[in-house]
Amino acid sequence: MAVVAVVEPTFAPAVPPDAPLVARSKGSTRVLAVVMLVAVVLEVVLLAAVGLLVYLSGFPMFLAVLPLLLLQLGLMVVVLREYQGLLGPQLAANASGVWVRTGLGRKPEVVHLPWPAIDAIDVARGPALRIMSRQGDALFARRAHWRVRSLRRRFGTPFIVDGRRSATEAHQLAAMLDSFGRSGTNWSMPPGSDAR
Repeated sequence: MAVVAVVEPTFAPAVPPDAPLVARSKGSTRVLAVVMLVAVVLEVVLLAAVGLLVYLSGFPMFLAVLPLLLLQLGLMVVVLREYQGLLGPQLAANASGVWVRTGLGRKPEVVHLPWPAIDAIDVARGPALRIMSRQGDALFARRAHWRVRSLRRRFGTPFIVDGRRSATEAHQLAAMLDSFGRSGTNWSMPPGSDAR
């Protein structure tokens, strides 16, 4: 019985951290995540202090501040949860294809795109590495999350690596992926792309 290689894009549990090519997050991205976590903790301490002030002083006028602080805390938690998606590897590649995250969040979806399913790779404004794949995009036909729809609107594809948060620049990643993809596949860099 012959082993058939996977040529259809599929969802994967995670981006493999031990692939030959891995796009990891910058150290400053982790530092910013820690700073945001400290800010959330300080906000909780502030909420407790205002509650204690109301209790000890007997002035209920301080209660007007609590809803605003709760709203601020809620927004900070949402931002922190979305930012957590940037802390792990954003992209990995080997001879079989590319694993890429789609969106941010605490548990972003990961898609494995075999090389034959990739139409083009380029660098967009931002800078962001874009991986164009009609077959991969079809995975989200029935279950497109708002993060995926947002990336489609902004970049034309849900498969991107944010160059501002990646330890490797978007142009370098595109060139490295180009060298992986040349081995027996049908995709190419778009004409005029400066990523080569």
